[in-house]
Amino acid sequence: MKDTNRTSKTLLILAVLASIILPLFVKARFMQHILVMVVLYAVLGQAWNILGGYVGLVSIGQAAFFGLGSYVSSYLQVEYGINPWIGFALAGVITAVFGFLVGLPVTRLRGRYFAIATIALGQVMKVLFENWQRVGAATGLMLPLVKEGLGTLQFHTSKLPYYYIGLAMLGIIILFMWYMERSRLGYYFKAIRENEDVAAAMGINKTLYKLIAIAISAGITGMCGTFLAQYSLYVEPEYMFNHNISVTIALIAVFGGTGNILGPILGSAILLPISELSRAWMGSTGTGIDMMIYGAFIVLICVYQPQGLMGVVRNIQARARAQVERRGAHV
Repeated sequence: MKDTNRTSKTLLILAVLASIILPLFVKARFMQHILVMVVLYAVLGQAWNILGGYVGLVSIGQAAFFGLGSYVSSYLQVEYGINPWIGFALAGVITAVFGFLVGLPVTRLRGRYFAIATIALGQVMKVLFENWQRVGAATGLMLPLVKEGLGTLQFHTSKLPYYYIGLAMLGIIILFMWYMERSRLGYYFKAIRENEDVAAAMGINKTLYKLIAIAISAGITGMCGTFLAQYSLYVEPEYMFNHNISVTIALIAVFGGTGNILGPILGSAILLPISELSRAWMGSTGTGIDMMIYGAFIVLICVYQPQGLMGVVRNIQARARAQVERRGAHV
């Protein structure tokens, strides 16, 4: 048992060091782009995981929060010259409040009805921003090109700074998730996921904690929207509120395994490179090929390993532990 735990800790340390050091040797801008997308969607997967994995609320409308966050920071920068870091923080707060308010009626729904409501929310937000002239309507907003640097959150010569900012975001969210899992908040979330009626009978305010989960998830997702806006320097409704973003976020979390910290990271590390590379190789003839690949993977996971990739990892760990115990018994 101790050997297995020691091995797990060693692998974790090696993974952290690799994520920091190895990208320094990646010079191709397209490969740097893939790294940026991996860490971005790993954070988005964690945000979804709070809802779908810990509370049991399946959201297929995360693009509503993602797009709103991208527009909050972009509009403030374009119209008022507000620093993107301030816009980054404001986007998180505003989308969290928006998520809380939207959740007031939506949390009354359960199961597939909640999922359908989130899909509708994403589409409503897309149509709203397509017709809102003040924020550029369907044309969107072009962010001003300024001197590159951490203070301006713009980097023109390399994409690696975006990667390390995204990696820092991922590190912070991992620490938050680790704390949440061991806190009363995490306990309440899991109780609601298992049986919200029993949780309510135990004295847990299920509506309040659902709203808290939605607000946290929305806030994180909104900040990711700001990150992508600064990365692309352009926002428009068709891109930022695209339903495929919502689907991709959910698939990444489910593929990797929900209800744990490592699942969305594994899902993003595998699915995002496949998606980006397939679209690059196929070009315009491969439109939608990434979603087809996602679908095939999800079918395989649902049939053979419903717990996602983390279920596979746990099975391997269990077998390794059993082998160690058998060897110990023979000694």
